[in-house]
Amino acid sequence: MTISSSLKRSCSSPDLRGSPGLMLFPKDGGCVLYNPKEGTFQRKLGDFSGCRFLANSGNWLLLLDSGSNLYIVDAFSEKKIRLPSLESIDSADCIVKCVGDRKFVRQDSDSIFSDLSADVVRGLLWVSESGKEYVVVWLFDLPGHSYMSFCKNGDTHYTDIPLFHHQDLHWLDGLSEMVLWGTRLYLSTNRRYVRVLDLSGPQGFFKDITDGTPFPMLSADMSCDSSIAVTTSGQVLLVESDPCNRTCFRLYKKNPDIENPHLFGHTVTEVDSLNGEALLLDLGYTVPANKALGIEPDSIYFTRHYRPCQCASPDLDICVFNLATKSLDRYPDLDKMDLIDARWFLPSGN
Repeated sequence: MTISSSLKRSCSSPDLRGSPGLMLFPKDGGCVLYNPKEGTFQRKLGDFSGCRFLANSGNWLLLLDSGSNLYIVDAFSEKKIRLPSLESIDSADCIVKCVGDRKFVRQDSDSIFSDLSADVVRGLLWVSESGKEYVVVWLFDLPGHSYMSFCKNGDTHYTDIPLFHHQDLHWLDGLSEMVLWGTRLYLSTNRRYVRVLDLSGPQGFFKDITDGTPFPMLSADMSCDSSIAVTTSGQVLLVESDPCNRTCFRLYKKNPDIENPHLFGHTVTEVDSLNGEALLLDLGYTVPANKALGIEPDSIYFTRHYRPCQCASPDLDICVFNLATKSLDRYPDLDKMDLIDARWFLPSGN
């Protein structure tokens, strides 16, 4: 079944009214809104041919076009906000240059990263309910790359965030996962230590506000695919999916009884609920449940079983997992769609 034939069945615009929706990105271009509650499609979200979809926040999308330009766009109104170029990094010891078609080189004081491509740019986006404030985070998602960059509304350039530190802080090196929750950036390092950065300060500055010593989120089964997530209270969760059994998820929180995590290989304790909240795994954070709006409590909304790093592209699997019943709710209408991407979202204004 094609997107076009599905659209012919539903000409009217689905009214989500605060319910979770799906943005679908078919291989033939464009962005399609799918209303899971009604089982209806609507092609009204613009044509983004030649663009790579990097992230979403409410109605807003973070896109990288064929000219390696970053911008955010309201998928409903098509209002567009252009962002500084990838070369606009204000640093005394760093230069990023475009050296060809979508090719870049980054030169730091002690290293040169060549052969960087716009095809491996990864990003995060947060936009306020009013649409007037935003934060954009991006990086060249390659093993060993030393920096990520961010900007906010009003910034004229990006600010670097180093991913590698002094030898004494080697457990804080690298990046395995990241979540942007408002103006707070949660980073999971190569050793799964979680850092929390406040990006709300003036241009060129950020603050590490990690509570005490960064804590590793380590479960007993390191073979699972894992993501981090942030609850409405700011608690960090570890979300695991077994690559040999894609029928369930396991959730963990920091074990409060461990005082020195450096001495332990298992630092988390399993939890069996989200305390009545719902997790949008694509975005990496929970939202209050609301059955009237179709936001089911203790449920995980996902399009992949984990959020990939280093531009890997696991097969899409669009479902809702109920933690209480350990059951999956699938959407058969989407199984045969020719999609390159899909994301759960909550319309702005909720």
